Amino acid sequence: MALLAIVVIIPASAQIAVGPKAGVNFNSFRKSKSFRNYFDPTAGFNLGGFAKYTVTDFLKARAEILYFQQGGNIYDYRVISEMYRSGAKTTFHNFEVPILAELGIPSLNEDPLQPKLLIGGFYSYTVYARESFTNIVKISGRDKIEYDGFLNVQDQYNRAQYGIIGALAAELKVFNQPVSLEFRYQYNMNRANKPGTQNSYNLRNTTEKWGNELKLHTLSINVGVTLFYF
Repeated sequence: MALLAIVVIIPASAQIAVGPKAGVNFNSFRKSKSFRNYFDPTAGFNLGGFAKYTVTDFLKARAEILYFQQGGNIYDYRVISEMYRSGAKTTFHNFEVPILAELGIPSLNEDPLQPKLLIGGFYSYTVYARESFTNIVKISGRDKIEYDGFLNVQDQYNRAQYGIIGALAAELKVFNQPVSLEFRYQYNMNRANKPGTQNSYNLRNTTEKWGNELKLHTLSINVGVTLFYF
């Protein structure tokens, strides 16, 4: 509600800055039964754009539209007695909308390097969930066979995700364009897997590690460039 209020009180003369952004994501399931703060990352990326509105000399309201990859490692599991899958991971292909408050230091607004603090929330929708893996087949008396494969596992996971975001950023000018380097943490609040899937043959070993409710979090390193003002 506070973020909505920020948008409502923006004066008509407020400047709107718009530009693209992209980054690298390091994703993991969380709340491990074995290691409370364990981070088992899979790589992904994000790509999209942002718009930010000047509210005061220290506060900007910011909205983004992103293609955002999240995911997690799936621990080795057996399909049949002669075949198991190794090196599996699930990748969630999401459209995501973060809504953020960008806080700065007014006395540094004209400086070449400006630190920023971003806080807010997000909503995302999974378009496609894919599990990729290596099949390993071992039949008695024959050589081991390995080949890559993948599954559409969307039916096992919730499409909607939401949570909170915190980030530290530094903005500087490159060729007279504001460029922002950002370190962001995203904390998904709801479970990724649907109830009842924890005992599925491909998830059983993973939920034994992380718990029945698989929840995600992401560390990302992002770069954004302000190109236009309105």
